[in-house]
Amino acid sequence: MIDRTGVLPNQPLFYVLASLRFQRWLSLPHKIAELQDALRERFPLINQIHYGDRSQESSTRMPSSEPAAWAFHTADRSMGCQIMHEQIVVHTTRYTRFTEFAETFRFVLEAIQPHMKHFDVGAIGIRYLDRIAPRQGENLSDYLPAEYLPKPLQTAEFSVESGLSQTVYRTKTGMLQARFWAGRQYVSVPDDLVPLFVLTQEFGPAGPALPPLEMGHGVLDSDSIWTSLIPVRIDVDEAVAKLSALHSHSNEFFRTVCAEKAFAVWRGEA
Repeated sequence: MIDRTGVLPNQPLFYVLASLRFQRWLSLPHKIAELQDALRERFPLINQIHYGDRSQESSTRMPSSEPAAWAFHTADRSMGCQIMHEQIVVHTTRYTRFTEFAETFRFVLEAIQPHMKHFDVGAIGIRYLDRIAPRQGENLSDYLPAEYLPKPLQTAEFSVESGLSQTVYRTKTGMLQARFWAGRQYVSVPDDLVPLFVLTQEFGPAGPALPPLEMGHGVLDSDSIWTSLIPVRIDVDEAVAKLSALHSHSNEFFRTVCAEKAFAVWRGEA
């Protein structure tokens, strides 16, 4: 039996993010200077994010001059946090252990808490993206169950170009949504994460590149989330504890769903 536990030397994980969603914080723009002072020890880079006005009420309305979000990053952009009026996101392209990631999540919340006073929370989540890249002579079926993979037809008239599967599981903490996509019609990062992910990349003359997946490669996206219909006032310790529980479900999913051959490859034993 291949060991499925511990850090994988050849891990497929390439992007992780954790989020905390709360009741709208209207005074946020007036706190940014102080928040920058508290965060710059780890995140010296700062960017203002403007999404423009997406209202359908008027096509002539000009974008707001106030940023929609503020992004803080390490000097190499491999880790950062983004603060919005209703959400805090911590994300990284350099992940080894959850304990280290959770410590950064705590650092960000502890920097914000004195200014925000209370976290009235509606949702907490953690999301993992793993790039599944079979080696020459291997197939995706060597790494994942058949029900996650694009389904070929038993006829030469059709050949599989790409595919997407989605399954939602109930857990003891909340819900886990698992998605897998493969094929040249997709890129590694889903559309909803592109605005965040590109901030971790080097910008060339044409902007950051998001190359398509190679044929026969895919991405496993596991999103573990706790939600509450009524906002719950929680402190930093409770937020980190909930994140830890959500991580446990994501970790158990990954260690269960991927094939033994996959772990042999990722451990460098095959």
